[in-house]
Amino acid sequence: VKAVAFVDESQVVGGHDNGDVRRWNIKGGQQLGQTMKGDGAVYSIAVSQDGRWIVSGDDGYKAIVWNALTNEKVHHTEHGHYVCAVDISSDCTEFVAASWKTTNNVRLFDISSGTQLLPPIPHSNVVGVKFSPDGSRFATASSDSGVRVYSTHDGRVLFDSADSPWWVTPLAWSADGQQLFVARKGKIMSFNISDSSSSEWSIHENQSPVSIASNGIFIACSADSSVSLWDCMSHQQLGSIITHTAGIRFIALSLSGGYLACG
Repeated sequence: VKAVAFVDESQVVGGHDNGDVRRWNIKGGQQLGQTMKGDGAVYSIAVSQDGRWIVSGDDGYKAIVWNALTNEKVHHTEHGHYVCAVDISSDCTEFVAASWKTTNNVRLFDISSGTQLLPPIPHSNVVGVKFSPDGSRFATASSDSGVRVYSTHDGRVLFDSADSPWWVTPLAWSADGQQLFVARKGKIMSFNISDSSSSEWSIHENQSPVSIASNGIFIACSADSSVSLWDCMSHQQLGSIITHTAGIRFIALSLSGGYLACG
């Protein structure tokens, strides 16, 4: 499993190395519906808040929109490299996809038709993309070019952290849309979008690559086989570290914070 996302508090969807996209019942563990088949290893996955849409990004250079109720393909968009990050807006009408490419690699689409809504945006080697809670902005995180925030309306850059010499992870927003979180080995960094200030705090003692997920209230952070939970506002750890039986590459947190999925 290379990517995971929650459909709701009862279902989770996973993207696999072989291109499979599968939806599962959380409590019983049964697969729900037919297996969706991507065009290569699935690197990223997102589910709309209304439960209607699934978007997957794969190394076949495609972002695929699926009907989450029937597991049928609706359409796909083609990209210049493998699609390593996707997200769906909170009003469930738009999605953004970023490919591993240096030019014109971030693109915004209408989710139902696949129509491109903005000119392509360049941000090299993007590893994460995330809409703000109100959908008016979206952010990208790059492995070598920092974090940027754009206007969904016209694509203007609203915030730029400048170049960062460290690998960053998938992004997470606070519930009020004022803080943006990324992580690197051993630390989480918080950017205050309103005044462009930043802060960071230490997390796991090991220096393994980090992945984070958030429901706007809590941040779940994985490193190697360990997972910790943090409060978005106070930056305080919640409870003790959870140890998994195997290494974790991606995590997801349900909207209520009641469930955590690891892949």
